[in-house]
Amino acid sequence: MTPEERKDLVRRTITAIINEGDVDACADMYASRCTFHYPNFSVEGVDGYRQFMRDMRQANPDLHCDIHDILVDGDLLAARWTMGGTAHGEFRGIPGTGKSWVISGMQLLKWDDDRVVEEWGSFDLFGQLQQLGVIPEIAEEQQR
Repeated sequence: MTPEERKDLVRRTITAIINEGDVDACADMYASRCTFHYPNFSVEGVDGYRQFMRDMRQANPDLHCDIHDILVDGDLLAARWTMGGTAHGEFRGIPGTGKSWVISGMQLLKWDDDRVVEEWGSFDLFGQLQQLGVIPEIAEEQQR
């Protein structure tokens, strides 16, 4: 698979999964043995990722992700993105507050031929929690 084909597959698959809620699109990009490394949430394999995204979209029905940059070097692909939604329901202990949020993040994907076999994610959970009103903004606390 060429770097351009990988970039295109990532854009199409992420759009299908996150923006459209088609979690079955995981099979288009992820190997069945894919391992996920997220600092804040446990995700066990592709089935765990499907459930993670189902839960995320149920809690945030208007969930949307825009990919801004994708870089490919050998068997690694890095993507920078912005994601947002409105927290209408609970998600893994985070209450549904009815507030909207927007965060930035990055993913690093390791490929084996035409499938992702390992993924690392990093995103602004702290900023998201502040926007949801779950934790106070530091500036507000310092002014009191």
